[in-house]
Formats: sequence, structure tokens, C-alpha cells
Amino acid sequence: MKDFSEVEKKLNVEFKNKDLLQQAFVHRSYLNENSGKGLEQNERLEFLGDAVLELIVTDHLYKKFPDKPEGELTAWRAALVNTKMLSIVAKDLEFSSYLLLSRGEAKETGKSRDYILA
Repeated sequence: MKDFSEVEKKLNVEFKNKDLLQQAFVHRSYLNENSGKGLEQNERLEFLGDAVLELIVTDHLYKKFPDKPEGELTAWRAALVNTKMLSIVAKDLEFSSYLLLSRGEAKETGKSRDYILA
């Protein structure tokens, strides 16, 4: 298992279940080349995380801007919770070095890597 203690320090969070933290960084392509290691890919966690992140941002905008209409709040949320913004944050946190990817995916850069980071 990779050492994710630096991720915890950057996020200022200590994960009780380190296996879930590792799973968050396992891309399905990695499992194609590394089956039998007892790992699960991250897509279900990604599904859950996207919903949680959207809820947190929605709640924050709703409370911070009580006089703004729904359409404007929706546009702001969309600007904050999207592939481009999330990949920027992931790069700032240096998450790329923790990703478990196939050799082919590891060579990719640009939009495909941004999508994976997000």
C-alpha cells in the first residue's frame, strides 16, 4: 500500500479507513494490469464524492448568498464543481503522484489526466 500520510497532512484529515483512502486513487486501468492485489477501483467512491461535494458547495452558496436566485447559484456551483476546477485543485494537492494507473494511462497528460484527477 502506498503511504498516504502526506495526503492526510495536506487535507488536514486523518482517515480511519486507510483502505478507502487508497481506493480513492485506484483507477480501473490499474486493475487490468494488477489483478489479484485485493484492490477495488474508485468509480463508486467517485460517484459518492461527486454528490457530497456538490451538496457541500450548494449548501455553502445557499447560506452565503441568501438574496441570489437559484439560476445564479446553479451557475456558480457549476463553475466550482467541474472537471477543470477539480483537476486544478488535485494538481495543487499533488494527487497525481498518488494515482494508481496502468502504464498506458500513466503516460497520458492533458485532458485525459485532468479528467482522471478530477
